[in-house]
Amino acid sequence: MNVKTLTLILWVVVSGILAAAPSIELAWGSAQVSILSHSSYLDSIGYLHVVGEVKNVGDISVHYVKLIGTFYDISNVVVATGFTFTELDVIPSSRKSPFDLILTDKTQATKVDHYALSVTFSTTGPLLAGLNILSNSSYTDGIGWMHVVGEIQNIGSTRATYVKIIATYYDGTGKVVAAGFTFSDPSDLDPTQKAPFDVLLSSDRVPYVSRYEITAESSQYSLVPELGSYVVPFLFMLATVLTTIILKKRLPRASLSAAAKSTRVTQRK
Repeated sequence: MNVKTLTLILWVVVSGILAAAPSIELAWGSAQVSILSHSSYLDSIGYLHVVGEVKNVGDISVHYVKLIGTFYDISNVVVATGFTFTELDVIPSSRKSPFDLILTDKTQATKVDHYALSVTFSTTGPLLAGLNILSNSSYTDGIGWMHVVGEIQNIGSTRATYVKIIATYYDGTGKVVAAGFTFSDPSDLDPTQKAPFDVLLSSDRVPYVSRYEITAESSQYSLVPELGSYVVPFLFMLATVLTTIILKKRLPRASLSAAAKSTRVTQRK
């Protein structure tokens, strides 16, 4: 086996591991979702927003992650309730998703002094990692709106439908101050197809933003995770082991073939 063939085999194996890694979950694992941070504000039309972020801190994918808000006045009397779901439909283990709970009753919104949040969810099977954000950047336009623009690619083997890109905006302390989403253009991507996206944030929230993070999903795929520092050594070790196994299997055959060739040459003499 030549070097090119061996390299190809190793690449296929490693690529398969990377693609499947987010989908490998412990059958006996536990499910748990934690609210990381949240804040509230009144928008320009008088709606009350409670924005925040949750994290799947268990080792099983979850979906139908529901945030329930109970709103109180200054006397601790309930004046409204509401709920919303996270922007990611399926949250893999160790992933985060923002949420935006909106109280649209303007009269009750003005009475709110404080609120409490709770979360419910269901477990589900994982999505394969098949979306890759190739690049992204941000700018503020002439009327003060913030744009998070970029390009996403379907690196899976099947069509990705309803490709959704989600932005979470943080202040200088790391608290969530806004969230938003858009769909790629077009929203359905064939394998290897790329598409641009543009997530908008209204001008009234832009002054509070210090940084942002983006994630994505489709009906079939989740976003390819960033590689941790432990992955490279692991892949190097894996490549070394595979190379050793392949060479050990090939060397005895090669030696036997050489011995047979030597015997044939001797007989001809």
